[in-house]
Amino acid sequence: MEINSNNENKPSSELPRLVSLFEIAKTVLHIGLVSYSLAALGEAKKSLVDKKNWMTDEEYLNGVALSQLLPGAPAVNLNSYIGYFLRGFSGSLVATVFFVIPCFILMVILTHLYLNYNDIPLVTALFKGVGALVVGLVLNTIIDLWKRGVNSPQLTILAVSGFLMIYFLKFNIISLLLVAGVTSLVFTFLTIHFSNWKALMDQRFWIAKKTSQKPNMTVKFVFSKKKYIIMLIMLATLITINFVINFSNPTFQQLGNTFFKIGGLTFGSGYAMLPFIQDSMVNHYHFLTDQEFGVALALSLLTPGPVTVISAFIGYKVAGLFGAALAMANMYLPAFAVVNLISDLYNRAGKIDIIKMVTTGIVAAFIGTLWAVIIKLAGSSLIDFQTIGIALAAFLVQRFTKIDTLWIIISGALLSLLIF
Repeated sequence: MEINSNNENKPSSELPRLVSLFEIAKTVLHIGLVSYSLAALGEAKKSLVDKKNWMTDEEYLNGVALSQLLPGAPAVNLNSYIGYFLRGFSGSLVATVFFVIPCFILMVILTHLYLNYNDIPLVTALFKGVGALVVGLVLNTIIDLWKRGVNSPQLTILAVSGFLMIYFLKFNIISLLLVAGVTSLVFTFLTIHFSNWKALMDQRFWIAKKTSQKPNMTVKFVFSKKKYIIMLIMLATLITINFVINFSNPTFQQLGNTFFKIGGLTFGSGYAMLPFIQDSMVNHYHFLTDQEFGVALALSLLTPGPVTVISAFIGYKVAGLFGAALAMANMYLPAFAVVNLISDLYNRAGKIDIIKMVTTGIVAAFIGTLWAVIIKLAGSSLIDFQTIGIALAAFLVQRFTKIDTLWIIISGALLSLLIF
């Protein structure tokens, strides 16, 4: 982020606002603490768009689109992008680290308890209740995203198609994004070149609506060649240090390089990585058993953040606290590097109306796929009247009150222990 000299004569209300790294860290830490599964998308929007006005709805949804197009865990990718949007490389690094800190710490604690005492009697009860709680929170997130990102006939067609392709036709995420991009391009061409179509599908509603923003609070993205070069140097240094550590001993090499390859080559979601993680860590390197992998997966679903926090469980078992940090760092470093490399180009291209319209269509298709996710979550988590009640209560409280999500989660976890 840089305020160029040609802004010097502008009124202060029109100048880009420089968000401090401390503000980014504090905000993203809270998002990471209360973000279970796809609820991370809703929490980030609520904090950054609705409360702090650091981004517009359109800018935020552009970040959501990019996070889906890249390898790795979309929730982590989104926070890396948000940090870059606000403060460049340093902001991206701070946002990524502080987003995963809560789930990392909690996973390390639970892993230590499991490995040393071989039993966590409260996990089953917590997992059952928190799983239901997540359904309510994710449902609220989907409704909010739909309201902002699916607000025209074209976008509705794309969103419904996205749901059908994922839920019934079993498309993979790459195929879906390709179809959505081509369809969006066709709709864009029709909107621009045919007046009848344009009248029917008003272009104003093809572009996602913006909420009113306070000009002196909204962050403006500004490209700086100097800072981009500095970012390249810092990114190269970070990757070099990472590989020096990875190759420092055979265990680190097997652990770190394997997670680096999985994090850099797997597209779709954190769940898409699980088969590769299991095959490498259980079948190839024998770092843990199938039973331990099952426990690790259960704990990753119990903790906030992405399911890929399972890497911390494996790293801790293999090489202690440093191993946990090494495994998680390699899991997210590839996508982090890509976000920093392409965000400038992505933001500059996003100012072109045609590209903006195509991106909006891809976002709509992705939002449609979330309904497939919530159906699957509900099917596995809402198994009796108690879990249905917890999910409904979480949805209603978050939807119609101003109670912070953190307190909803804490209350839901305590209620789970009492009920189950």
